Amino acid sequence: MPGFLERDPGRYLLRIRDLNGRLHGLGFVADPQGGVLTAHESVAGLDRVVLHTPGGQTRVLGPDAVLPLPEQGLALLRTDAVGGLPVPPLPLAAVGAGHEVLLPGLEGEDGRAVTLRCGLLGLTGAAYGGHLLGGVLLLDVPVVGGVTVPAGSPVLDARSGAVIALAAPALRGPQHGGALPAVAAGSGAEVAGALAGLLARNAAAVPAYGSALNLAGVLRLTAAQLAAAGAGPGRVAGLAADRVDRPDGLLGDEPAATLTALVGAAGSGRSTELAALAVRRSGAAEPLPTLWLRGADLHAEDRSLADAVQRALAAAAAELGAPAPPPEAVAALCAAAGRPLLVLLDGPEEAPVPLDARRLRGAGQWLTGCGARLLTACGEELWERLAAETWGSGAPGAHRAQEPNPDGDLSSAPTVRMDGAALGGPSLAGQRLGPLPAEAAERVRRRYGLPPGRPAAEDARHPLAVRLAGELWAEGLRDGAARRGELFGAFLDLRCLRVAQRLAEDGRPRRGGAHRRGATRPGGPRHGRVRRLAAAVAGRVHEAARRMLGSEPGGLDRTAFEELFPPDGGWATAVLAEGLFVPAGPGFRFAHGEFADWLQGLHLDLDAALRLLLGEAEDTPPVPAEGPEEPGGPAASQSRRAAGERTGYAVPRHRIGPVAAALRRVAETWGAPALDPWLHRIWRAVDLRPPGSEPAWWAARLLTAGLAASPDPAEHRALLEQLAGRIAERAAAAGGVAALPAAGLGRFGPAFWTGLGLPVEAELALLRRLVAVDGPERGYLGAVAERLRADPVAVFPLLCAWFDEPRGLPGLPGLPGPPGRTVADLAHDLLYAHRRLALDELADALADAAHPRADALLTVLAAEEPSALCRAVDRWSHDRRPERHVAAAVHGLRTAPYAAGAGAELLRFAALTLLAREDEPGLHGAALALLVRDPATRAEHLPAALALLRVGGDAFLTPSALAPALESDPEAVLAALADRLAVPGEAPGVLPGAAAGSAPAETLRVLADAAAPAAVRRGAELAARLLRAHPGLAGPVAVDYLGRRLARATAVGPADRLELRLLLGGALAVRTAAVRRPFAEVLSVPVADPAADALRCELLDTLLAAETDPAVLTAVVERLAEHCAAEKPARARAVLARAVPGLPDADEVLVRCAGRSAAFARLLTRWPRDAAPTAPDGPRLARMRALTAAGRDPQYAAAEAERTAPGRAVRPPVRSTRIPVPEPGQAHGTL
Repeated sequence: MPGFLERDPGRYLLRIRDLNGRLHGLGFVADPQGGVLTAHESVAGLDRVVLHTPGGQTRVLGPDAVLPLPEQGLALLRTDAVGGLPVPPLPLAAVGAGHEVLLPGLEGEDGRAVTLRCGLLGLTGAAYGGHLLGGVLLLDVPVVGGVTVPAGSPVLDARSGAVIALAAPALRGPQHGGALPAVAAGSGAEVAGALAGLLARNAAAVPAYGSALNLAGVLRLTAAQLAAAGAGPGRVAGLAADRVDRPDGLLGDEPAATLTALVGAAGSGRSTELAALAVRRSGAAEPLPTLWLRGADLHAEDRSLADAVQRALAAAAAELGAPAPPPEAVAALCAAAGRPLLVLLDGPEEAPVPLDARRLRGAGQWLTGCGARLLTACGEELWERLAAETWGSGAPGAHRAQEPNPDGDLSSAPTVRMDGAALGGPSLAGQRLGPLPAEAAERVRRRYGLPPGRPAAEDARHPLAVRLAGELWAEGLRDGAARRGELFGAFLDLRCLRVAQRLAEDGRPRRGGAHRRGATRPGGPRHGRVRRLAAAVAGRVHEAARRMLGSEPGGLDRTAFEELFPPDGGWATAVLAEGLFVPAGPGFRFAHGEFADWLQGLHLDLDAALRLLLGEAEDTPPVPAEGPEEPGGPAASQSRRAAGERTGYAVPRHRIGPVAAALRRVAETWGAPALDPWLHRIWRAVDLRPPGSEPAWWAARLLTAGLAASPDPAEHRALLEQLAGRIAERAAAAGGVAALPAAGLGRFGPAFWTGLGLPVEAELALLRRLVAVDGPERGYLGAVAERLRADPVAVFPLLCAWFDEPRGLPGLPGLPGPPGRTVADLAHDLLYAHRRLALDELADALADAAHPRADALLTVLAAEEPSALCRAVDRWSHDRRPERHVAAAVHGLRTAPYAAGAGAELLRFAALTLLAREDEPGLHGAALALLVRDPATRAEHLPAALALLRVGGDAFLTPSALAPALESDPEAVLAALADRLAVPGEAPGVLPGAAAGSAPAETLRVLADAAAPAAVRRGAELAARLLRAHPGLAGPVAVDYLGRRLARATAVGPADRLELRLLLGGALAVRTAAVRRPFAEVLSVPVADPAADALRCELLDTLLAAETDPAVLTAVVERLAEHCAAEKPARARAVLARAVPGLPDADEVLVRCAGRSAAFARLLTRWPRDAAPTAPDGPRLARMRALTAAGRDPQYAAAEAERTAPGRAVRPPVRSTRIPVPEPGQAHGTL
């Protein structure tokens, strides 16, 4: 400030001389790098410049170190090349009108520096060296004998002490009279790049206050405020030292949103994260302005967040001896410098008035208007209300340069109210703090020197628990692994003991004059006295907790604190020094929030609190005022006050901590069975209270907290089943779990269930009910998948049990699969998607399930994971359980087509093992089928397989199982198949309930797929023989043999044509239309191979040439219409020309088929008029063509023609009568 300049201005001034020692002017250091600013005339004409420091040092600068700026009337001298200068820099500022200024001058021959107080007459322009300088100051310099003002002497603002100009006597002209000109210190419209860099470095590193406030001044103010904030000097740095790197922590230095909330429970490290961020910002290479506030620092009468910021800045300014700047000016200056001001608000719940979302949104409006940011560490309760508000994008408002008042300050900057709607658009972002990750928790444990297993497993990832365990371990308290409540108790005992030691040491009486007699001070206080003092301290701490429990903000005012811990005697100093209490605004609080909740929970009347918070008091008549003392005594009274008995539900929601701590104490003291009745009581309120009401909110939060505190969540299985059932029931009625109210049952989302720590069986049983009402975000499905990835071996059997679940899934967007799926389908998809986690264990779980869905999934795995299934079949064949042997037989046959290499070898060994089990003959067929498929064992075991096939009755040894042997031993296999076809009712593979002809159909498919010429020839003979012997099997012969051969393009040679003609001739020789119809349908379907398709057309023409039965012809037309898109149009018209004349109702059939096939409808409507054959005709066809000509789609025209065609005459009904009467319309003699 200017006071020390007036007393000793010489220590800031540099004398500029030439090599002969002649003084040319003065200069001063303007940045920490040693840059010197002076008037241009001080260095004009000098080749070398000699600088003399106040301490007598000399620096000689060459021409490369001098940067003349004649267009500014200034010059810059760089001294970094000569080691800089040991002279403090001076701040620079703009000119303020009407100010008194200070001007250093030199007095006497020795050149002693003195300070002159001058008046500022005004601004003018002046010519200098061919340049026109603007903004030249005219100074009214008093005449003092022997005092001269050299060029470059700095002109300082009398109030702020910042340099605003430099004396330039060479500019003096007749028009100036006796005034001394001074060039502005770089505040003109055009500033050279080097000068602009100097000004920027000066503003960022040389503090200035008051009207000349710059970024460096703001950084000095915020650093001072930060050092004294956080409930005591050094508190912020102490908190930051306890931080550990964690992925959910604050990693950057600059929040992106206007208001960022760091959300976490008490003890999760919220304040530590804020403190670490503050230390990082203030200690960076380019420090960032940061202010630290606590909720208790806010006042009830505050109109805006700016009031609290103003008080914090004023306290820091008072400590530095500087004027307090307005907060808007500070924020605007920081934003203009590209370093936005960040306000850290720790514990907003401590505010004397509820800091609700509306007030915080108003604070966001103010922050947006001045370009600042707010980062608050809060609990879930405040975050719920913040997230419910409407927030914008956070674009900062347009900033304009603040015009100074006539007296040169910015104190008139406007204040934006917290409840006002000034500049819109503050944005909100949330970041949650959970338990420490395992790796971070391990690093913290090693930092504190704790052995493995300390603290207990349930608290190993809790930041506060690990910290307290480390402090206790360092103090020598090294008992077994303690739970959180025991850690808090030990911490309290230790702190009380340390406070007692301080009191005993500071207050021990000594006899007067003992030091003069040579008496030594006792080595320490007596243990008995220390113990008595520790007990007294503990009692007062518990009394403080009881009083805090009855206080709405949860703190202790100064009067109550000094009553319990009087300053006289050192009580207050001792408890504050030991960190039991910390200052918080006008009062005091416990240093750790969760510790405070635990201590207050010890004194809470849980029954009375629940009666009020859950709304049970509304259901009970009040006790008369003149009645007996209320139950529970004073503690109950304080609990009721804490629960809001005074004004209904006036208790702040953030005061849930003591109630949750009381529930945790029940669990830790008496176990989960004792906690269960309390939780059922809370659950009844969740179930019965209206959603959105205060009792419903408290019930949902307390139920969550109570279950999290339970040492054995499985003990509450009945309650959890009721909760899951009610969620499923109400979500199904509301249309999904997303429709449930967030303050009610919607709070119990997937994270709640996975965070309970239930055994996997219990957790999957509950999620089984909840996935049926999952929403589009698929939260419950994701929870099941996460559990599956964490422990697939344990989860596989549990998911297999879901195959019996009939409940359907909601048809919501985002859910996999088509609508109508069930939970069983979901289990199937999960197992398939995660099959590679443990293929062998999955195969075993599916085999144990013995469910059709499990068999279907094993069939899929046989095709996609054959090596795993081969291992499983081999493993099952050697198992002692008979059901595993059956699984080996079934799935060995399904895997065999895909097995190769080592897998095929495993199947061979499994088959030999099954064949060797004489007590299980029912599996020998499967074993023989596997051995016949293997070329290495086929010759040895084929006779036994054929013998078993002839005997029949084996479900595993089917014709398909013998298909591989057709290539190597066709005669033997064909003979066996012929023997079985002779008795089709007893054919192999016919299981109870199988459709008639299913086994012959399989045999016919095997014969149709045969590639060996002998097998092909004999197959045609067997099919023809079967058709002659059993005409009822014409369908399998036509579809499974004839159609399959045509589709596989194996019937193209002359011999093949003859064989199939003979087969068709056998069908045509039968007079029954039911035999010819399957052949007509098969031959009406086009095939891909041209040669095979030509043979098909030839056979179809042969059939149509002699066919007159309407049923057969109708089947041809219907099948042709169905596959019309694949048939050539000319061929389709030729077939219709052959089939339509034999149909009495051809018009109806054609229109009906056209309504079901778009290609067939186009064929009929686009029939060439002049081409043969002629188009079929009829009333319906005419109507269809007319509608098509009018622009209708042919298929829709056919459907309309079918509906609107004239119907047949309807015969009137016959009246009931006792005497037979001829029907009307019949004449005598009618046949």
